Amino acid sequence: MLAVRNSPFLRAVVLVAIGAPLALGAASLVAAQSGGSEVAARISPLRQHLVAKRAAIEAQSKQQVAPLRIHNLVTAESRSGVRRLNINGKFQALSDSERRAAGFNLGAGSWDSLIGALASAVADEYVVQAALKGIPLDSLDVEFTSKPDDPNVAKTRKVRYPRNLGYVAYIESPATDAQLEDLRKAVEKSSSAINLVVQSQPVDHLEVTYVKTPQVRDPGQPPGLREFIKEEQQPANERSAAQSAKAGGGGGGGALRAVTHVEPHTGIRNTRTGVHRFQQLHDSAPGLLGYGLAATVEEHLIGITGTCLTHIFEIQAATRNVPLDGLELTVDATLTPRFGKGITAPSRFKDIRYSVRVESPASAEEVDGLRQAVEGICPLYNLLKDEQPVEGQVVRHAYKPAS
Repeated sequence: MLAVRNSPFLRAVVLVAIGAPLALGAASLVAAQSGGSEVAARISPLRQHLVAKRAAIEAQSKQQVAPLRIHNLVTAESRSGVRRLNINGKFQALSDSERRAAGFNLGAGSWDSLIGALASAVADEYVVQAALKGIPLDSLDVEFTSKPDDPNVAKTRKVRYPRNLGYVAYIESPATDAQLEDLRKAVEKSSSAINLVVQSQPVDHLEVTYVKTPQVRDPGQPPGLREFIKEEQQPANERSAAQSAKAGGGGGGGALRAVTHVEPHTGIRNTRTGVHRFQQLHDSAPGLLGYGLAATVEEHLIGITGTCLTHIFEIQAATRNVPLDGLELTVDATLTPRFGKGITAPSRFKDIRYSVRVESPASAEEVDGLRQAVEGICPLYNLLKDEQPVEGQVVRHAYKPAS
């Protein structure tokens, strides 16, 4: 449902031509969006970026484009238990917990990372759809939130994960309310990230590779993951299974919030997420004005679900007293092409698969029991398998951080 709120002191008095044909040249589009050639020289940086984005989309729409293969690796780092995410072999991100959950607070937890990625993905789709529709934007920020359920409702839930998802797009633009409503609908229809959440995704069971390790570690070796699991046992044993899932994502089951700012000259999304305001950067794909400075949000988003699974493996290993000497999880997926010759359908995630390598002195039966427990309560693994509505709205003024 769109809620467009007018801000009189920020409304621009500019005449624009909206919805120009895709074949319209960049120079003509600049002039159309700015009201004439005189004003074109003073066009805002974000409007200029939209013109360039449109040209890039036009160029890619004439080419054969292959699906994007995503392969992310999550490693539980030895003594610290920090989840190190390798994103498609190009970028890295850290996911961690606070000290009260045996972490070191070195990075955002999986829940905060997810909300940050969703904010960035929505912002990116607004840029793309505005470029396609010829709608001028002068600034764009997206605030994405997750709010906890009513306690009486939450008691009926078997698995806790981010719920009551919604976003507000803060936009400065001379476009009409009707045009921004049309923009919102196009964003929510086309976004692969929103589709990932609102549609139930077919996800298979985790494929486990089990490596038996000695019951007694070599005393000459430094402390490792086994020692982290022992440290995790105390906070884990103080939580019930449901509470473990809640804490496992770093969100604590409370309200979550992330804000993405679209850098006007480059389109790069700069996101701050969680109470600690950890930073996430996302770039566009190479053919769509990407600079190779950061991962695409689609690559990162799939990896975040893997960091959540890895953390729940750690928590459940501590809860069930299953020692671990090594833990690596891979996430594979395919993203269908967004633009390309003959492509008309929106980009979508397909073939999401998880596999995990577990090194442990425990028995194969104990490791399989661990897998089953993880699948049963892992927040983001189950979020993908369920359906979660996302409610969006547009506000017609610049984003103002809360004081």
